[in-house]
Amino acid sequence: MSNSQLSRKNFWIIALNSLSAYVLSYLFLFYVNQLSYLLTSGMYGFPVTIDYASYFFHIEPYQWSHDAVFLIFSSGYVLTLIFGLLAILAFYFTIADALPIKVFFMWTILHAGNYFFGGLMLGNLLTQGVGHVFNWMYLPDTPRMIISLAGFFGLLLTALWFARLVSVSSNAYFDKYNEKIAPFFITAQVFVPFVLGSLLLFFYFFPKNMFHEKYGWIVTGVMLFIFFMRSKFLEDLLFEEDDTRSFRLMRGFIVFSLVFFILSRLLMHKGIYISWA
Repeated sequence: MSNSQLSRKNFWIIALNSLSAYVLSYLFLFYVNQLSYLLTSGMYGFPVTIDYASYFFHIEPYQWSHDAVFLIFSSGYVLTLIFGLLAILAFYFTIADALPIKVFFMWTILHAGNYFFGGLMLGNLLTQGVGHVFNWMYLPDTPRMIISLAGFFGLLLTALWFARLVSVSSNAYFDKYNEKIAPFFITAQVFVPFVLGSLLLFFYFFPKNMFHEKYGWIVTGVMLFIFFMRSKFLEDLLFEEDDTRSFRLMRGFIVFSLVFFILSRLLMHKGIYISWA
């Protein structure tokens, strides 16, 4: 590995690829959840409006039932977990290849873990999101605490495992991962996309930042701090030679992410109203 590989140009190639993946994977999971509200509300004939940041059910409070609350407010979390598991499979399917696209699966794993386990921890304590389900179940304090602890340890394990995913993902650009390139790569692959991506998502959802959009970036920040501490103790990695390995922008992916970011915000600005009656 030559010092020329650790150039400013290569730094921003890595950062832009990762930034587009960070934002697109978050929006993908967000709209998966919006779609879940739309479809499950139809099972009970509830009119619903979804937009770029929120959802609203056009019903009276007395129309809610235990079954409706359980299905509507838990389905999105189940789908998020499923897509997180699929992202794990996709990441390990591409793990041996020098493909930058694996960064999308890497961020999807983190976002899905954040959404699911963060929902169990904070949603349960603040009675928002999936917390509505636990609230309607009239759970006593002890089970609630156990659920919150399960969410906390889920976040912790995801953050610790994420360090391994990041180091392995370096094979898209480098033939080895060691102490010399770690600060360069981690900053470009993780910290710059997190800071810039969180700002972009904040303005995307502004001024309607909801539960996960208010607290998700804080939880992600804590997870990345744990990741940073764990990354100091990772062993060196040596990857197989690959003629396709190079520093290249995923131009099509970046353009798609940018177009999706802008168009989804514009098209969903006024929201979509669906009446199932």
